[in-house]
Amino acid sequence: MAKGKKSLKGLGARYGIKIRKQYTKIHLQLKEKRACPECGSKTFGRDAVGIWSCKKCSFKIAGTAYDVKV
Repeated sequence: MAKGKKSLKGLGARYGIKIRKQYTKIHLQLKEKRACPECGSKTFGRDAVGIWSCKKCSFKIAGTAYDVKV
């Protein structure tokens, strides 16, 4: 069996391959580890849509829904 990209469970064979690939791409981008722009800690994550914060230094920033561009 060839190694490929990590796929997500939960969608099964529904919705078509194009939608599943888009969902996988967005979900992996959303869940990746990020460093805080202030303190450099890896505890930087999304609180709500467009709101990103660091749990260590309480730094908050507004960004896009699935990623933050600093």
